Amino acid sequence: MADAVGFISSLRFKFTVLMTLVIGFFILGGIVLTEQNMRRSLVRESVEKGVGVARGVAFNVEDPLLTGDDLTLFSAVKTAGRSQGVLYVLIVDDQNLVKAASDFDKVGTYWRWPEDASSVTKGEGYLLRRNSEGSLFDVEVPILLVGDNPLQLGSIHLGLSQSQVNQAIVQMRHQLGLFSILGMLFANVVAYLLVSYFVRPVDALVRGVRAIGEGKFDQQIRLQRKDELGVLTSAFNDMASKLREKEYIEKTFERYVSKPLAREILSHRHELKLGGEEKVVTILFSDIRGFTALAEGLSPTDVVELLNEYFSMMVKVVGHFEGMVDKFMGDAVLALFGAPMPVGDEALRAVCCALAMQEAIKQFNQSGAKIGRDPIAAGIGINTGPVVAGNVGSALRMEYTVIGDSVNVASRLQSLAKADEILISEETFNQVQELVLVTACDSIQLKGRTTSCKVYRLDGLQQAGAEIARSLVHMDDDEEAMVTPDISA
Repeated sequence: MADAVGFISSLRFKFTVLMTLVIGFFILGGIVLTEQNMRRSLVRESVEKGVGVARGVAFNVEDPLLTGDDLTLFSAVKTAGRSQGVLYVLIVDDQNLVKAASDFDKVGTYWRWPEDASSVTKGEGYLLRRNSEGSLFDVEVPILLVGDNPLQLGSIHLGLSQSQVNQAIVQMRHQLGLFSILGMLFANVVAYLLVSYFVRPVDALVRGVRAIGEGKFDQQIRLQRKDELGVLTSAFNDMASKLREKEYIEKTFERYVSKPLAREILSHRHELKLGGEEKVVTILFSDIRGFTALAEGLSPTDVVELLNEYFSMMVKVVGHFEGMVDKFMGDAVLALFGAPMPVGDEALRAVCCALAMQEAIKQFNQSGAKIGRDPIAAGIGINTGPVVAGNVGSALRMEYTVIGDSVNVASRLQSLAKADEILISEETFNQVQELVLVTACDSIQLKGRTTSCKVYRLDGLQQAGAEIARSLVHMDDDEEAMVTPDISA
């Protein structure tokens, strides 16, 4: 997972750019519409002004045009030419012959509007022509002889420049452009702050998810919102709470079985049957010899402390071989191999575990001797056979255990084992006989059985057994520095 999102890849940047493009599009569209409306308004105002000037001239030159009073005609042309935006003024007769003009060279010529540049619009009492560039308008107003039947004597032509209109448009563009830039900058700041407001919970969620990925399930994001981000945050908090609960269950379960076995059981928990199911497992009983006499010389607190340290050591050793500590009975330990989930090589795992437990007790005694603690010794019994494994108890309190004759045999072997001695049954021996070193013992008669039971004392492992046993040892990551118990002969 990347440590941080780059600025260009961030939602803040993307949303800001998106807002800039959207706002820029609308601003550009607004500028175009505003320019078109403003141009139409200014052109209309210019044309109306030109038509008004032309009509004033037409009204005053009716008689001078009939009488040929050139002085009055030129005076009217000169007066009209002073109007702002007027490029030229022409007075023509009914044959389009120029009688007076602001440009004296045109007098006596015929007025013609270029046909390739003609764009004629007919208004109320006037004609409006525009050149192809749109920079010049020609306003034509007729000169009429007033009467019952008005007679057109000629016409007035005014040339209106659009330079002022264009200058006003350019000025408007500059003003709107500056306003648009300031508006977009302000919009960008608002967009960045707005998306930051929405992204802040996402950042918190990212940090929380990363922390959970690192195994830190004590995450709680405090966000009082009722939108989708609030729902997402609430879902995250629920997930973290359930993960904490699952971790607690897993860690609690790991107190009885190894971590891999605990994970295997939890991942296949739907395959476990409630009540009980018949399994072939290997049962290991271990009991401290002479513990009653040892406890008499200790205070209750010291006894509990001794047992806790001893049991912690035994649980670790059992976990190294994928076994499960089923229960503690006084100073005895009951461990199962193959329940609640089969792990393979259960008999060999139990045998190796027993040897490792004896080795661990030696190390326990060595460390205890430094503080003046009396040494301890344990007798171990191992048997392999069918049992009923499952939850036993009531609806209010249950515990996982195994029941059957095979358990009784293992318990009986443990009671017969001397200090530092490991006794295994014939059933266990048959599964590991090519891997272990044993000494045959006298057969024993078990209560309730008509046949005797062969017993073997475990002395160690053969070379092949030791090599296989090393591959069975599992050490958790936090136990790599520990010394692997000696499982050789």
